[in-house]
Amino acid sequence: MKTYHAVTDGGISYDPFRELAAAVIMRAVADYRGLGSRLQETGSLVEKKHIEESMKSISRFFLSNWYCVLSGQENGAEVIELLDQEVFGDD
Repeated sequence: MKTYHAVTDGGISYDPFRELAAAVIMRAVADYRGLGSRLQETGSLVEKKHIEESMKSISRFFLSNWYCVLSGQENGAEVIELLDQEVFGDD
């Protein structure tokens, strides 16, 4: 099994595992935003329910220990709050 380590290139550190963790989190943010837009645009009750369930799943990710491990932060609730304000307005 090959082991990968952080690499320093001209003072810039590159850690492939941190890059992957950041990509997972950014994908969750992008998915939440996209689902929020679709939720506001759809007229189908069935689709709304499906979208809401998907958004709940992403919210659970931000509140999970896995998010804390990936991000090194315990701010998942704040991330969800900011995303909701962005997607749904300042209600």
